[in-house]
Amino acid sequence: MRTLDRHPWSAVFGLLSSFERLMTESSANEKKMLASREAWDGDPPQRNAARERLLEVAAHCVARDGLTDTGIAHVALEAGVSRPTVYRYFKDRNELIRSVLMQAGLRLANEVRVHMKRFDDPAESAVEAMIFTLRGVRENPVLKQVWNPPVFDALVLRGFTQPASIAFSRVAFGDFIDAAGWDEAESTEVMEYMLRLIMSLLASPDPKRNDQELRDFLRRRFVPALGL
Repeated sequence: MRTLDRHPWSAVFGLLSSFERLMTESSANEKKMLASREAWDGDPPQRNAARERLLEVAAHCVARDGLTDTGIAHVALEAGVSRPTVYRYFKDRNELIRSVLMQAGLRLANEVRVHMKRFDDPAESAVEAMIFTLRGVRENPVLKQVWNPPVFDALVLRGFTQPASIAFSRVAFGDFIDAAGWDEAESTEVMEYMLRLIMSLLASPDPKRNDQELRDFLRRRFVPALGL
């Protein structure tokens, strides 16, 4: 069993200064990763393209084998390159895994932002953002691995509500915060509360609810708590 950096969600929510750039480049990066899947000899012409290719392969390994069973050797073998080639782009396994989770988290955050633009009412926007986020994590082949029993523990929970996580959420939910009219202190508390609720629903999904049942539950309990 390999040792994993035990703060995967803080990795997802970190590097705030890169957020807007990664959001605007996400479509271009998606196209790059769908390019030729043939192996290269360790010296591809474009460094960014090579790094994206390795991230794509690593994400595939995580989705298939889980976080704890994905290592540099597995990614190198899957990509058809040597281990030193992988180390050329990632200093160690933890950096590779963090990057995979970061990429998946940023993509989901961008999808949430786009989805929320469909709703004018802050209360409905908050409810739909919660449902969309929960579904997105549970269905994402990479992010759902964080919540598997071998990985999930108290240290994962600590990373989920670190200040960086809350600050990232304030950026991701910026339009919603503006519509609600919250100042910085209020929005910080709201984001903390939302993260704690998301974490609770992911960690303890029972009693099971379908989307409409969860929507009604959130309208009764979550919306009033936000003061909306």
